[in-house]
Amino acid sequence: MLKAFDVARLTRPCQIRCRSKYFPLARSISRSTKYRKPSNAANVARSTDDEDGETFNPDYGRFGKRDFEDYQHALELEQAKTTASTGRFLKSKLPGNANLPSLSKRGSFGPKPITVSTDTPAASTSKSSGNTISSITPPSRKGKEKAVDQNQQDDENISISSAGVNNDNGLRRNPVGVQMLSPSLHSQLFPGEPLTRPPKSLLDISLNHLKSNGLSPDGAAILPEISFDMPPIQGKNIRDHFYNLGQRTAEPYLSMARDFIDVESPEMPKTWQMEQAGWTKYNPDGRQEAVLDLGEETLISFDVETLYKLSSYPVMATAVTPNAWYSWLSPTIFEKPPENTPKPLEPWDTRTPAHHPHELIPISGNPKPKIVIGHNVGYDRARVKEEYSLDRTSTRWIDTLSLHVATRGITSVQRPAWNAHRKNKKAKQQMDQESKEALQELAEENDNPELLEGLQGWGNTDDGSQSNGNSTWHDVTSVNSLAEVALLHCDIPVDKSIRNRFGDDSIKHASELKSELNELLSYCANDVKITHDVYKKVLPLFLESCPHPASFAGVLSMGNSFLPVDENWEEYLKNAESKYKEMDQGVKTALRVLAEKLRKEGKQDGDPWSEQLDWSPKVARWSDEAFQVDETVINDVETTESDATSKNDMPETTPTSDITSPPTTPTAPATVPKWLSDLSKDPSYIISSHTQRYLLPLFLHLSYKGHPVAYLSKHYWCFMVPHEAHADFIDPHGLPVDLDTKKDKLLEPLSDNYSFFKIGKPEDRRKVKLVGAGIKSMLKQKELTSPYGDLLDKMVQKDLGGVQEDLWKCVEEFRKAGKKIPWSQQVDWTPVSQSLASAIIPEPLASSSSVEPSPPSTPSSSGKSQPKPPKTDTGLWPKWYWDLTGPPSRIPAGELDLTFKKTVAPLLLRLQWQGYPLVNSREHKWLYRIPRSVVESESVGMLVARGGKVRFQEKGADSHLHQDTNHYYFRLPHKDGEGKNVGNPLSKNFVKSIESGELASAAAQSGDDVAAKAATDATNMNAFCSYWISSRERIMDQMVVYREKNLGMILPQVITMGTVTRRAVESTWLTASNAKKNRVGSELKAMVRAPPGYAIVGADVDSEELWISSVMGDSQFGIHGSTAIGWMTLEGTKSAGTDLHSKTASILGISRDAAKVFNYSRIYGAGKKHAVQLLLQGDSKLTKETAGKLADNLYKATKGAKSVRSKQLAPAAIPSIWHGGSESYLFNTLEAIALSDRPMTPALGCGITNALRKSYLEEGSSYLPSRVNWVVQSSGVDYLHLLIVSMEYLIKKYDIKARYLISVHDEVRYLSKEEDKYRLSLALQIANAWTRSLFCYNLGLDDMPQGIAFFSAVDIDHVLRKEVFLTCETPSHPKIIPSGESLDIIQLLEKTNNGNLGKPIKGQQDVISYEQNTPVPVALFPDIQSAEHEEFLEAQSRRMGDSAKKWLNQLPSVVSSLEEAEKKGFSQSAKRKVAASIARKS
Repeated sequence: MLKAFDVARLTRPCQIRCRSKYFPLARSISRSTKYRKPSNAANVARSTDDEDGETFNPDYGRFGKRDFEDYQHALELEQAKTTASTGRFLKSKLPGNANLPSLSKRGSFGPKPITVSTDTPAASTSKSSGNTISSITPPSRKGKEKAVDQNQQDDENISISSAGVNNDNGLRRNPVGVQMLSPSLHSQLFPGEPLTRPPKSLLDISLNHLKSNGLSPDGAAILPEISFDMPPIQGKNIRDHFYNLGQRTAEPYLSMARDFIDVESPEMPKTWQMEQAGWTKYNPDGRQEAVLDLGEETLISFDVETLYKLSSYPVMATAVTPNAWYSWLSPTIFEKPPENTPKPLEPWDTRTPAHHPHELIPISGNPKPKIVIGHNVGYDRARVKEEYSLDRTSTRWIDTLSLHVATRGITSVQRPAWNAHRKNKKAKQQMDQESKEALQELAEENDNPELLEGLQGWGNTDDGSQSNGNSTWHDVTSVNSLAEVALLHCDIPVDKSIRNRFGDDSIKHASELKSELNELLSYCANDVKITHDVYKKVLPLFLESCPHPASFAGVLSMGNSFLPVDENWEEYLKNAESKYKEMDQGVKTALRVLAEKLRKEGKQDGDPWSEQLDWSPKVARWSDEAFQVDETVINDVETTESDATSKNDMPETTPTSDITSPPTTPTAPATVPKWLSDLSKDPSYIISSHTQRYLLPLFLHLSYKGHPVAYLSKHYWCFMVPHEAHADFIDPHGLPVDLDTKKDKLLEPLSDNYSFFKIGKPEDRRKVKLVGAGIKSMLKQKELTSPYGDLLDKMVQKDLGGVQEDLWKCVEEFRKAGKKIPWSQQVDWTPVSQSLASAIIPEPLASSSSVEPSPPSTPSSSGKSQPKPPKTDTGLWPKWYWDLTGPPSRIPAGELDLTFKKTVAPLLLRLQWQGYPLVNSREHKWLYRIPRSVVESESVGMLVARGGKVRFQEKGADSHLHQDTNHYYFRLPHKDGEGKNVGNPLSKNFVKSIESGELASAAAQSGDDVAAKAATDATNMNAFCSYWISSRERIMDQMVVYREKNLGMILPQVITMGTVTRRAVESTWLTASNAKKNRVGSELKAMVRAPPGYAIVGADVDSEELWISSVMGDSQFGIHGSTAIGWMTLEGTKSAGTDLHSKTASILGISRDAAKVFNYSRIYGAGKKHAVQLLLQGDSKLTKETAGKLADNLYKATKGAKSVRSKQLAPAAIPSIWHGGSESYLFNTLEAIALSDRPMTPALGCGITNALRKSYLEEGSSYLPSRVNWVVQSSGVDYLHLLIVSMEYLIKKYDIKARYLISVHDEVRYLSKEEDKYRLSLALQIANAWTRSLFCYNLGLDDMPQGIAFFSAVDIDHVLRKEVFLTCETPSHPKIIPSGESLDIIQLLEKTNNGNLGKPIKGQQDVISYEQNTPVPVALFPDIQSAEHEEFLEAQSRRMGDSAKKWLNQLPSVVSSLEEAEKKGFSQSAKRKVAASIARKS
């Protein structure tokens, strides 16, 4: 009941949003009473039974009828709950608060609904007859829960005699019952002559189709009619309007961009200025001059380089313009490094140390419009000083990477095939080159000029040449790196090896680059030149593929995104990191308690978890007396989920107590690492051939191309590259090499983060040594580097006796570094008694020992034995425990190396899956075991649902499992499907299973309170930290620039078109989750704060891509809501179970929320296999066969059945169609676009990338799901671009103080001055209505439903979050953030004087001259009145395939001759069918 009262206090939109959650059965229906009431109006009011059983119709007070209904429903729920718990029916007490609606005060629910009508001063010339709003209540949040159920209004029947009519109450409704725009708005959005109307025969097909899917026009709802004067459209129709808006917004940048294509860059300087910081200009006549910035330059190609391991700020940059070259150097290069290394900053400190680069690059303070191009230019923009301003600059950023992806990019599905093709192609080219060289050598030896002449053209032609018309998609596309893009578009090979110098671990200060500046600046400038060359190729391709100016203008605006933050940003990082470490320590504490208890209790017979551990005895490293473990410490561990729930669902504290209290002086024996013991056999051993080969490169911290070297037993000296960067090294060095599992065990931990590459080219010999004369060439090319530069230069000498002392100093520093660096992690740190080596180790090393040496226990140099010290009896440990305590060089005495990543953790926690214990297999990883008697009593279906029994080898590590005759073993379910091994059951993929209890701890259910508490805390805290663990690094690396003390700014490095569907890509902000009460750090988005005097204004497009898809299907009939999917999208409601998600949920027997995943993945092109996988992930007890049947039922009911044209006939334009399903019309439309020769989006006519064009795809490799997905998502991008262009126009025309902030797919956010927030909100609503109108108009629909014309609400907030009422409480952020404001269109009209945006500023009343008769991009169904089109619709509506098959077979062939088939690249089988077809006709 309390929740119901809380909701009643919220604003209307907030109530709407919350109601579906708190009142799942409550109506949220309203109707207009502007027109006459129905004759049965008395029955329309919802009858209610009061507590005494009397039926009454109350007089509603100020809270209104809907609030009364919700209140009454809450009472019913509370009474039902009480009855269920007590068995007695209790009357609910009425609230004492007079401000709340009360059944005892019927008037408190407000008056009966009345008409709201307001008059608006004319803001523009319009065909509107007036400005009226007729309503009872605002529309619902999602436009789904409507005003009054039509089934309750017998006398409000809809006329279906025409495409759009007024019904008895005066509202405009179409023939299938969907309420359309008011006459005023319709005349403003769709002026001029109406488009072609569908004949009645199409309407009959539609009505029958709806009826067969359980839908009826009588189920449609009534919404408030909206009328107000919008700004006049700029053209004869909405299509002309957007062309003109796009042209206006794109200029002057579009013309400037075209001009830059024709510019030839000046000649690049051969030498660069290397003596001063800042900008230097290089004039064409050779003069150099220092300048403050780029001044009057307007066309700029730009590139920035950073020492990214030291600082996010730039260390150098270069630029080229039509007039000159420029270079910029950071002042830090010319500063001296600090004598003492400063103390590292805390992880949450966003400041850059003063001794590292910390200056931004000034481009120009000139307000003249300018364009800057770059490859992944968002990275460069983030280093430019002027961009960190609340006022948007006049600079626009054009990304060549985005232009390439939109026109020649590849999908993630195609990437493996492209890489394999590229590898094979390079191998063939290498073989051809070797053959050519051998033949040339032979020709020269035999003096054969004819053969030499014949070899001149060898290798100059490519078997994938585009000139022969046989190119495949592999040949006309590439991945996104500048090197690959330049090779594809410009045929320019690019050497990126020098780039590794900027990531060299040996560089500790920018001044170390001073001697290399000329080479590094030349590398940077070469990238600038290549980027400009690529730009000249990809921009024309983009303008050809996306010719509408709104596409270019939208991309430009998205390139200016920014995020304001304040002092809370650092506090957020600190709190999240501290809470994570606190919880992480709590996890270790809990596991330590469980480990100590198990060690003391010993192995328990019959215990399935302890039996898996190795209990063989090992000598303890310390005594229990030296390190007492207090098990009562577990009582201090809190933050279990149940505790958190009782305190506002929030964990307030986490375990902080240490398990142990180590004594000041440990009893562990003094030791030295084994590698040092071996080395110290003789001081001269430091320069022995063995040490030179295996150890010196590690002692010298050698790096190859900026990456640490490593010695592999099979491949000798290699170098290690982080996994995320290894793709850049495959071309020059071949594929990564594998470790030897037996001989390279020390390197296995490094393989988790690094890939290993051979030094040199793949065909080069292995590098046995990295000292001696053989490294001269690598030193000359600066490929081999070391922080001991002077000493490295001496390593080329044959005799190293002169550097022996220096090498021992390196060894000393190597030992001090411990296992913190990648070089030292490659040697054996197993401790040995220091006395074995102390007499031989050079003095500096011996004196540096941190422990006192033990008395000598080996014979002295004189040969006399020394007395042995008394041996301390530390006792014995089981081996599994002993393994957790070492090696001592890394694990301090008294501590355990125990985390969730350890194999022992699930066993200590006694984890079980569905009540059965987990078992670790060497071969199959984590399994669970079930008694055979249980399995054999289960049905065959259950056995199949578990994925089948796991088989073990008779011999090997799992032989004991093979011998188990009492149990069957099954794999834990893997997110990627059956047959996959689970490496860690405590990973984030199992968080939901832990929360649901499917994966649980038996220890938590035991009678041992200490063990139960530890197990519960450990599993819960792992779930709490899962988000921060996965996102921590990306969030910590955000570059925050503070221009004022409390005003910082982040420029998200957005790739404006990062996928082939042209969606934007960014690794942190575009993937950030919403705040969750049990996820540390998940309040990330809410840390974006509006500065004082500003507001964040934005909206989410309601069901954007679902509506786009459904309206494409509706366009076949020319009527909104004429298909089942279209009607459900527009009119379906949760309460009636007629919306798409409810329908899918009923078919699959799952929740409505879970059904959303199935619906969107299906519309994006996913097939039944994906649906089966989703079902199995959602219910582990489901069998594969059952899931398959459910998926079949779903696809049969939605997509329908598929009929294919006869294989005996020649190919036709449409090879197959779906029929008989609720979404058949939708998918046939999507596939018609996707399978066309040149697929284009209906709204803006944007083309598909070459990688998915039919002409480049081989037969049998259609990538149809990717192509269908492209149609939907790329249309969604069109929607966003149109919305942004509309906003740019309105903001400028009406002088609204606002600028674009960021967009996340179907969300868009702006930063507005506080005084303009309502005007900006209204502009968003108008922009949305314009955008939806263009989609409808280009699909042949010159009308629009009222329910989708406007955003259901516009959010006005002071922070960035999904919904204004989210409190953003998390474990790391217990503070509640006050709610913002959420306004629907009716409330906005009230706030803005009935839709008044203000007066247009002078000179902004008119746009550029109209582009009349803008052509429609895609004419999908040009003649809906034809008999052929009617047959097409009829064929799709039938569940049986006869009509569909007949219709397909009568389609004409796409070619009429074999010559035409040859030109179109038909396969041989298709040509044979064409020939047979021609023969039959003749």
